[in-house]
Formats: sequence, C-alpha cells, structure tokens
Amino acid sequence: MNASTRVGIDGERFTLNGSATYSPELGFPNADPQLLGTLLNVRAAQAVFDDANYPALGSRHSPYVVRGRAVFWDYPDGPWDPGRNVQEFIAALPGWRACGVLAFTVNLQGGGPVDGNFAGTQPHDNSGFTPDGRLKPEYADRLRRVVAAANALGMAAIVGFFYFGQDQRIEPAPDDANVRRAIEEAAGFLRDLPHRNTLIEIGNETNARSYVHALLRPDGVAGAIRLARDVARGEIPVSTSWPGLPPEGTAVDDALAASDFHLPHTNTRTPEEVRASLATLRQRVGPGKPILINEDEVTASNVWAAVDCGSGWGYYDQGRGNYREGFQSPPVDWRISTLEKWLFFEACARLSGQPAPPRAAPGPDAPAVTLVALADGAEMLPSTGPIEARADAVPGYPVKRVEFFVDGRPVGWRKEEPYAIGGEGEWEGLGLTPGEHTLRAVAYARTGPSFSETAGMAEARVVMKE
Repeated sequence: MNASTRVGIDGERFTLNGSATYSPELGFPNADPQLLGTLLNVRAAQAVFDDANYPALGSRHSPYVVRGRAVFWDYPDGPWDPGRNVQEFIAALPGWRACGVLAFTVNLQGGGPVDGNFAGTQPHDNSGFTPDGRLKPEYADRLRRVVAAANALGMAAIVGFFYFGQDQRIEPAPDDANVRRAIEEAAGFLRDLPHRNTLIEIGNETNARSYVHALLRPDGVAGAIRLARDVARGEIPVSTSWPGLPPEGTAVDDALAASDFHLPHTNTRTPEEVRASLATLRQRVGPGKPILINEDEVTASNVWAAVDCGSGWGYYDQGRGNYREGFQSPPVDWRISTLEKWLFFEACARLSGQPAPPRAAPGPDAPAVTLVALADGAEMLPSTGPIEARADAVPGYPVKRVEFFVDGRPVGWRKEEPYAIGGEGEWEGLGLTPGEHTLRAVAYARTGPSFSETAGMAEARVVMKE
C-alpha cells in the first residue's frame, strides 16, 4: 500500500506522510470527522514475545503455575515458536488495516501474559534486553519484521521498551547505566531502520510501585524520554504511558513537557469516565500535543467516547492463552476470531467508513443474550416503554455489564439488572428517529480475575413510527 510511511505530529493531530490520519487524502473520505488526526490502535504487546525459560518452563509438559492454573505457550498443534507468532501477527495486519486500525503497540518486554499476573517479577523471561541492557538480536529481528510490515500497510507501530515485572531482568547499576544502555540501543535501532512509521513508549504504565529502576518511575522518566529523543535525533516521537491519569508532581509535569504526545490508559472506566479523564488531562497539559489512549479494555463503547473527545483508543484483550481469545496471552490467534474482537474492529470500520469484517461467533463461555419481547422487525412508537436485555451467564463467568447500541453507535450501558434502556420520551435522544434501525445489546462476562472477558450479543431490526 505504501512504499514508505512516515508518522508525524501536527499540533494535536497525528499525521501519516504529511496528511492527518483518517483524512480523505489517506483514503478515508467517509470517516467520522472526530476521527481526524487520531490513531485507532490495538495493544499487541506480545507480537515479538518469547520466553528464555522455554521449554524447561512454559511448555505443556513443564508449565508455570499461576494462581493455581497451569500456564504454557505451546500451540494446540505444536510447540511454542516465536517465529510463528510474529509471522501470524504480520499475516493478520491487513485485516486490521482494512477496518481502519492504523496503529498497534508492541513491547520489547511484552506484557503480563496471564490475567492477574502483572506486578512483581513475572516467572517467564520475556525481555528483549540482556541484563546489561544490550538489545537481543533475535528480538531486534522480529521487531524489524513487524515495523516493515506496518510500514508497507501505512500503519504506525508504537514500540514500548519496558514493562513492569520484566524490567527486573535488567541488572541494577549506578545511575541506571544498564537501563540507559537499553534505551540507547532500542532507540538507536529504530533510528537506523529505513522506516519512520514508529513512535516510542518508554514504559508501559509508568508508576512508582511496580518499576524497580528509578529511570522508569514517575520521578525519573523525563530523563528516559529525553534520552530516547536525543538518540533518535528527534526523528521519532517519544512518550510514556500512565495507569490512568499521570500523578501530580513537578517531576511528572517535566515528563509531560518532555513527551511529544500523551499516553493515558483508561482501563475499568465507563464511557463517561473516559470523557472526564480526557478532559482533565487536556486541561492539565494544555493544547498543542495529541492525546492517545493505547490501552483500555474489551468494550466497544469506550472507542466512541474517546473519539468524541478527539483521542485515539487502544483495544486491550487479555484472553486466556487458548489460541482463540485475546491478544495478550500466548499462544495468540491474531485474527478477528472472537465476537469481542469483532465488536472492536466493527466499531473501527464504522468510524473510519470502511467495510465491517465478517462477524465472529460468541465463545462457549459467552452469556446468552435476548432482547425481551422484541421480535425482529417490530414496530415501535415514541411512547414505547423501556426495552430490556436478558443475559444468561454461564456458571462461573458472571456478567460484568451490558452495552446498548443503535445502528452501531453506543447509547448506554448497565452493570446491574434490569438491563434496560429507553422509554417514552427517550428514544429520539438515543437515535431511534422515525424509520428502520438496528438495536443491539452486548453482554460482557468476566472469565479471569482482572481483565479477561467474553461477549454475547443480540440484535433486532426495529421500525420507529411517527
């Protein structure tokens, strides 16, 4: 698609080859105007994943035990293979790009590959750096392939350097010399590539509690950002992400000033809270730089909330390591293979004016969803009462919330029964104007201790009468 893709920043907008993202010049004549200059993105932290302990640990015959559960990386049809993982990731990218996804985040230290096992020293060894901060050639090779594939598709790769739970793999040294070397090697590697479709994320969710190296904590990360920018000669935008809003403090203000763009995460937040978080951050940092959410959760509603505020949004799907669900627990099926993935990519397609991907089926643990007393093709009146969705959960996988959509756009959510929406005097405000519409209810159920989810869905065509 593109012989060369250059990501840039123009004020509060991201650009590709000099044009604002999602502009007609880039092939998006029907994109939502609020999408202009943003980046819809996927958290693909494990695209270059490997485990130095494998196969002694992390294999089917010698698994890790995490929260009482056996965890291994082997595929259903064979052993773990980092080459296969990156090859299948690259093969999935054209399908993502066809839905309007223009970016993804990959990390040289991966991301918690088991739900609930994020902090502390993680048992697996997935670090792209040696203990003294040298970039491992095999990680560099896989990352080179990923960046090149994204470049050819006109996509941006957000390259994370560090992840808590793995930064401990870099040995302590005076003045964090080994961490500095890792930054120099990684930023220098990206600088020397023939492509300029990368952005740098110093650390995933910069915080004082989980990172062991001072340079990667809130009080020191400004120095890490400036070091990466200097090594990259200012040719690659640099930032670091935060677990929610950045904490208060002059050192954090310095980090925000040093950043070329801002990377908040909005996990666990409702659409209203996403909007409030973005407004709060914009008020703090002022105008002039893009804000990009590159991690939230499995929800289709928050995508729209972020875009309404002029921000890109990142899909984080933990999964359960079953080679079907999720993007963060190897082995990963990088295709749009589940209903919860499809809901995100379908939202991206709607927002960017692209064709929706083929619909994926709900998984065996998904709740069964019905729209109570609403037949397909039913006629409705402005005086019609609320419509209720019933979500029958599979035992052990409780329903977390139900999200409602009219013609693909989110119109509300409920966390407690009755899962109902609308009613007399409310339908027009929810987009049910006279004519035919599609009403959708999506129930998300928790399948892990923190973030793993599955989804069920019901839809009905309705005709709103005058």
